Amino acid sequence: MSTTRTDQKRATRAALIAAARELFTRQGYTATSAEAIARAAGVSRATFYLHFRSKAEVVIELMKTLEPEVSGAYVALDQLPNPSHDDVVAWLEAHAGLWRTYGMEFAAMEQALANEPAVADQWFALHRRTQELMANLVSRAPEPERALVRAHLMSLMMSVDRSFYFMLIRGHDEDYADVVHVLADQWVALLRRGR
Repeated sequence: MSTTRTDQKRATRAALIAAARELFTRQGYTATSAEAIARAAGVSRATFYLHFRSKAEVVIELMKTLEPEVSGAYVALDQLPNPSHDDVVAWLEAHAGLWRTYGMEFAAMEQALANEPAVADQWFALHRRTQELMANLVSRAPEPERALVRAHLMSLMMSVDRSFYFMLIRGHDEDYADVVHVLADQWVALLRRGR
């Protein structure tokens, strides 16, 4: 395959992802069809299916592009030395900034999570990979307790996701400050575990 053909395939794939992101932002995941994504990208429906088996795969690609930032945020939390409540509140506020920046992407992911098992599996796998990157917390726990620490991590990551989705994406932010402080308390308890 020539470089030109490879570049063309890459450009088409990028155009499909960009078109999907735009449509998901404008009308939501469930209202967006693969055919609409292809049309917005200026390609045929058949071309869409040469690159993706479904629109769920496009969401998975969006998740993969955001994974370094999401994982990096959790790694930064894990690396805080002896974190205080205020440290974790500041981290949560920074993480909320990520949700605000990529709100439409997170909204599309949330809709896809409810409808697409492959997206839910990818979301769960992303959190598992992130847990493995939180080496300070996990490695401090004695081997028999590491599974419990990972369970706490998953529970808190899900709590952050659900809380930020409803408060920042869906606009139910009347208790935002209180929820952030409760989440910070929970994170501090976990992060100080074993110290």
